[in-house]
Amino acid sequence: MMPKTRLYKFFLIVSVTGIFLAILLAGLLLTRGDATRDFLAKSTIEAKEPAPDFSLELFDGSTFQLSDHRGKPILINFFASWCVPCKEEIPVLEMIGQEYSLKGVVFLAIAVNDSEEKARAFLGEHGLSFAAGIDKTNSVQEAFGLYGVPTTYFIDKEGITNYLHAGIVTEELLRHELDKLL
Repeated sequence: MMPKTRLYKFFLIVSVTGIFLAILLAGLLLTRGDATRDFLAKSTIEAKEPAPDFSLELFDGSTFQLSDHRGKPILINFFASWCVPCKEEIPVLEMIGQEYSLKGVVFLAIAVNDSEEKARAFLGEHGLSFAAGIDKTNSVQEAFGLYGVPTTYFIDKEGITNYLHAGIVTEELLRHELDKLL
């Protein structure tokens, strides 16, 4: 059996350590909550800023230059093969892409933080048929200030980012934002 003084010291150390860990955990959770709120506040806003011009090699071997599409509305969707919400939004993106590309909207999917092999397999498996490539150098996502995936940018005919949405897009959201660009 432990003497009372050793037992007292043991419980004191355990108690102080527990309190310290609880304070540390609470601080981390509160900070994470602020970061999440800040991310959502910054990511679902009407940006009204010029979209940064970029050049991206597409999976079909062609090159997409944003400025070449001036005069047309553009939807850019950033995704990753490991992203579960990205998988969930593919069917609605494909459906809307088929419909609105006939109205002149340019659709582009850009894989980020991924391998080309996995991104190609992901698109093939989930049936996304519009133009797609991978941001191998992270330059496009950095230019757009990307916080995470999925994120979708709606760019008007003058090259201004009208709206950006972080998270899964819905049919209603896509129709609403794309109709504003037409």
